[in-house]
Amino acid sequence: MELASLIDPSVLTGASLPSGHPFVGIQSANFWSATSDSEAASNAFLVSFTDGSVSGGPKTDPLQFWCVRGGMNAKVY
Repeated sequence: MELASLIDPSVLTGASLPSGHPFVGIQSANFWSATSDSEAASNAFLVSFTDGSVSGGPKTDPLQFWCVRGGMNAKVY
């Protein structure tokens, strides 16, 4: 899950992002990932930028999202 790859597990407070990251204005909140729960189709995974945890929840919960994609590979283009 690309969104969870942004989390630095050594950062326990705040936005849970690594030192020197290029992002600004990141809220300390839960954000939806695009990954559905394979055991419960009505749930998806969310990433907490408060404590770095990853959990699941109903897709109907009104959470924020952050568009993230994997690394770019010049051979694909």
